[in-house]
Amino acid sequence: MQSLLFNLSKYVLAFLMAFYCLSGYIGYTTKEKKRGTIYFWQYLLGFLIHLLCYSILYVAYDDVKYIFLYVVEFIYFFVVIVVYNLLYPKASKLLINNMCMLMAIGFVMIARLDYDKCVKQLVIAAISTIVTFIIPALFKKVKTFRNFAWIYCGIGLVLLVVLLLGNQVFGANLTISIGEFSIQPAEFVKITFVLFVASAFNQSTDFRQIVLVSIAAGLHCLLLVAATDLGAALIFFICYLMMLYLATRKARYLACGFVAFAGASALAYQAFSHVKARVTVWLDPWSYIDTTGYQITQALFAIGMGSWFGYGLTMGAPEKIPVAIKDFMFAAITEEFGIIFSLALFLVCLNNLILMMNIASRCNTLFYRLVAVGLGVTYGFQVFLAVGGSIKLIPMTGVTIPFVSYGGSSLLSSLVMFALINAMYNMRHDERETVNGKEVKKER
Repeated sequence: MQSLLFNLSKYVLAFLMAFYCLSGYIGYTTKEKKRGTIYFWQYLLGFLIHLLCYSILYVAYDDVKYIFLYVVEFIYFFVVIVVYNLLYPKASKLLINNMCMLMAIGFVMIARLDYDKCVKQLVIAAISTIVTFIIPALFKKVKTFRNFAWIYCGIGLVLLVVLLLGNQVFGANLTISIGEFSIQPAEFVKITFVLFVASAFNQSTDFRQIVLVSIAAGLHCLLLVAATDLGAALIFFICYLMMLYLATRKARYLACGFVAFAGASALAYQAFSHVKARVTVWLDPWSYIDTTGYQITQALFAIGMGSWFGYGLTMGAPEKIPVAIKDFMFAAITEEFGIIFSLALFLVCLNNLILMMNIASRCNTLFYRLVAVGLGVTYGFQVFLAVGGSIKLIPMTGVTIPFVSYGGSSLLSSLVMFALINAMYNMRHDERETVNGKEVKKER
């Protein structure tokens, strides 16, 4: 009987997730005043998926601690939704609901792989969310945020220099330790980097300014390369290139950027042995299945064996994928939930990117528009790298899926990013906005 219930549940979960994904896109194309029904269905589908997953975990492991964890997570999501509705009734509910949905799936899969780490992730989420509740109000009221370009730059560079002295994880300097805690500075530098570029280009986009900002952006990337965190360096590079194009509208900068990218990629391939190893494994992982290709081949086996509807939660073996809880969460989810579910999950992430770009298009000032685009590109490209590496579309980069993969620094930075985006979404309702001391009529 238990086996039958587990088999049925995987079909139910796949369709519930597909319907949730569909509701997000229907909501995007529906006028805001008519989205009430969409929000209701998102709440219902999200809480049903969460409840069903933890019911399966409880039945499978026969341990009441999963019931306790479910209740605490339910309270957390309920509070997040209610507080945002009370404090920021004009916030993007679609974005908030998607954020909660992704975190719910992440909590479930982390609990499936490591209960203690899920508890830790939930505690970090709760503390981080309390902090981020004030960000939309603060960002809206303090207009001087747009004037601190080189302060943002200095903070980012200092953090990356400190990172060079940090701990090595799989050959890369990724974390620094403070007592019993470890943080990934690059996750927070992503935010200061976007604020730096947006603030600098808001001040000026003349050639001298572009050169100075490009040198500073290059230093960010070079420090990440020195720390051998090439995945983060690539995210920073693409983010800067898109923000530069948006600020100047000059296609030649894009062309120069892609030429520089091609040259840097060739140089990195020659200079770093682990980059060459990852490219070699990407091209032919099966020849190295017992050594360097073991991780990606296990991920591909998991995805292939999961098929359309997966083995069912707790019925697969995602723990056989090395570092699945961080780098290969997409493969782990696909094995147990199936391709339909994981594809819907990816489309929810894409829905977030579309919402962010839409918010950027509605921002009247260049600073806010650049911040929204920078954060959106950073988020979207990180998802692409994480999923693309899992399915062997691109070489592995070691980046995580925001909100889904395990990692306190990643979760906190993602929550801050979404809070900033909601700050700009709130401001679109203002009839007037002060820009450099002048009042400019809000565009409709």
